[in-house]
Amino acid sequence: MFVSRKPVWGLTGRVLALALTLALNAACPGDDDDDDDSSPYTGGPLTLTGKVTYDFVPATYSATTRSGTLAFSQTQVKPVRSAVIQVRQGTNVLSTGTTDEQGNYQITYTPNTNASVTLVALAKTTNPAIQVEDNTDGNAVWAAGASLPLTTTTRDLHAGHGWNGSSYTASQRLAAPFAILDSMYTAARSFMAVRTVSFPELKVNWSPKNAPERGNKSTGQIETSHYSPQDNEIYILGQAGGDADEFDTHVIVHEWGHYFEANLSRSDSPGGPHTAGDVLDPRLSFGEGYGNALAAIILPESMYADTFWNGGSLMAFGFDAETEPAAPNSDDPEPGAFSESSVMRILYDLYDSGSNESAYDNVSFGLGTFYDVLVGPQKSTDALTTIGSFITGLKAQPGVNAAAVDTLLARYQVGAVTSAFGDGDSRLRAMYTPVTSYPYSTSVTLQGGVEANKRQQNQYFVFTGTGRTMNISATQASVDVDIEVYRRGTVVASAYTSRPGTESISFSTQADTQYVLVLTGYQEQKADYFVSLSITSP
Repeated sequence: MFVSRKPVWGLTGRVLALALTLALNAACPGDDDDDDDSSPYTGGPLTLTGKVTYDFVPATYSATTRSGTLAFSQTQVKPVRSAVIQVRQGTNVLSTGTTDEQGNYQITYTPNTNASVTLVALAKTTNPAIQVEDNTDGNAVWAAGASLPLTTTTRDLHAGHGWNGSSYTASQRLAAPFAILDSMYTAARSFMAVRTVSFPELKVNWSPKNAPERGNKSTGQIETSHYSPQDNEIYILGQAGGDADEFDTHVIVHEWGHYFEANLSRSDSPGGPHTAGDVLDPRLSFGEGYGNALAAIILPESMYADTFWNGGSLMAFGFDAETEPAAPNSDDPEPGAFSESSVMRILYDLYDSGSNESAYDNVSFGLGTFYDVLVGPQKSTDALTTIGSFITGLKAQPGVNAAAVDTLLARYQVGAVTSAFGDGDSRLRAMYTPVTSYPYSTSVTLQGGVEANKRQQNQYFVFTGTGRTMNISATQASVDVDIEVYRRGTVVASAYTSRPGTESISFSTQADTQYVLVLTGYQEQKADYFVSLSITSP
């Protein structure tokens, strides 16, 4: 009495494929789905009720055994919440409705003819507006559907995971887009429950062809699950036998967190490769630590699990957002503002509560407070978005005990931050070099041998606009360097040439306005190198 299939149409209104209709008919032999009576319908409105559900497969990870998997034996049937329901007859949409929080629906329609109709549940919500599309099939919205005779008054729909014990049956693998939709719906509604929030439309791209390869996204070469600031869309891996993330809820909410940053808050992160233990540019360590902490807070589950295939076997890696593994397996060998693991645990400890909290964790703030910081001082800071700007904004909120926050920071070797520029933490403050007069020139020491998004290859300079043109140049004869100038998160000037030599920019400044210059180097050899920096304002 149910069926789940591939996406049946896109938002442009393309009709159901004949093959899909035939498959639906075969799956429900008890229905008289061969009714192709095209005679005019003369009756009154009809009402159809039912429930829409999907298979949810838990992603598991044990910090003790350092192993995990997708636990198909623990599959749960979950409701498809707040999803769009449609009744169609041929190419015509007869009626549109939504499921409730339990997945139930009731929809009334008046057919055009006596022919059968098609009931469809789209992987799409309206409040907030989220839809899961197939980026490899013309951005068709994923859906589950069934063909029904007009005499039908009740019908449930179920999206199965399609796993047959050793592989996926492609034609039955439809739970994926509904699982992704539900995780992101959970994230958005968590904020909507504590604050009045209007989320912009979010498009999420998932396909069984989405593989960990870099290339053409329309063919599935998405490289990794990620939020794309260029598209303002999210891409999720789906390749069976490679890497599929649809049931990795922490991965899903993490990427949703980047969408939140870009659309409601702010992120100055340079992006790029990163892993636990790296000494990152603090913009990146904050963004990634925030994403992991947010997932643990919202789901709520402190154990992060990311599944993948290795040699044909389903495996997982993960970490606990609350508890660091004991040595020698620590995931935070260099704690502080440049560690995504430290940032993650600071943010999670700022939120969590309970009777078993450690002595250093005497704070517990609600999600509403986090929201206020993210959309307020974190968004408007003159500094760059780091743990320093977040903590400064948090301490400014009503009822926050700054001393208790400082005790928590000390546990992760972050100083008692007193400004968005990192005052109170000597290492973070050293990222920012103040420029107080012009002309200004200096020799900047950077260290190669790591990616350009690591702390060693970046330095910030803070200066105030004069109301006149500002000329900036950075020179390194044998190493490529880049320069960017930020004004509250907006890049107002930049120079990238991908070659050694001199990078230079000129731009008009606003008087008494603070700017941050980011100097980034790209030396591959592990050694110190020196960049000549000049700032003038004639």
